[in-house]
Amino acid sequence: MWGDLGIDHVALILPKIEEVGWDEAREMVNGAGLRVSTIFGPTYRPLDADRAIGSWDEDRARTVETVEFASSVNAATVYVCSGAATDLTWEASVDAFSELVAPAVARSSELGVPLLLEPTNPLRSDISFVFWQRDAMDVARAAGTKVMLDFQSCWYERGLEQVVRANIDLVGVTQLSDYVIGTTQTGDRAVPGDGDIPLERLLAMVLDAGFEGSFDLEVMGPRIEEEGYHSAVRRSVERASELLDRVGA
Repeated sequence: MWGDLGIDHVALILPKIEEVGWDEAREMVNGAGLRVSTIFGPTYRPLDADRAIGSWDEDRARTVETVEFASSVNAATVYVCSGAATDLTWEASVDAFSELVAPAVARSSELGVPLLLEPTNPLRSDISFVFWQRDAMDVARAAGTKVMLDFQSCWYERGLEQVVRANIDLVGVTQLSDYVIGTTQTGDRAVPGDGDIPLERLLAMVLDAGFEGSFDLEVMGPRIEEEGYHSAVRRSVERASELLDRVGA
C-alpha cells in the first residue's frame, strides 16, 4: 500500500516487526528504501508488578533491542508509553519508569536514536500514568528521554503553547490525527480535517516554537477501518500535506 501511494517516509510499530522477525523486518525496511521517523516500542507491563515474574527484565531488554533495531534501519527515534503504576504515587512512578528505561536511554545515547515518552488519554491507565504533555516533559527530564508531542492527547490542555515553547528541546516527533467530539473510544482516530482538533493552529504553534523534527500520522481505529486503510491513509497524507503547506513547514 505504501508503494502504491508513493509513501516512503513512515513510522513502524513493534508488534509488526516481531511478527516477521527482526532480521526479515530489517531486510524489508532497508530493501524498500524507507525513511523511518520513529518506531513504537514495547507496551510495558505494570511498573508496580512483582519483578520476580520477569516482566521488568523482559521489557527492559525489548526496549534496548528496539533501539538497536531502529539504529539498523536508520530510524530517527523510538517511542514508548510509561507503563501503568496504579499502586505507586506519581513521584514513585517517575522513579520506576526512569529505572526501567535507563539501559535503553544509555544505548540510545550511544547510537544517536533518542527514546521518546508519549503521554496518553487518561482512559489508558492500563498502559500509562502520564496523561498530560506538561507531565510528560517533567518525566522526560527526570528519565533522560525526549517526548512525543501527540495532539490527540494534549490538544485540549491548558497552557499548551507555553509548555511546548518552554520544552521544545525535548520534542522529537509531533504526531497528528483528528478526533470527533462525542467519541468515547480512545483508539478511534479520524482523518485530519474530519474531526474537531484545531490542527492548523497546533501545527503553527509547534513550528513557531522552533520544532524541526518529523510529523507522524497516526491512522487507526473503527472510522479508519470502515473507510479502508488505502483511502484513509491517502486522504490523511493529502490533508496533512495541505495543513503543513499552509503553516509554512
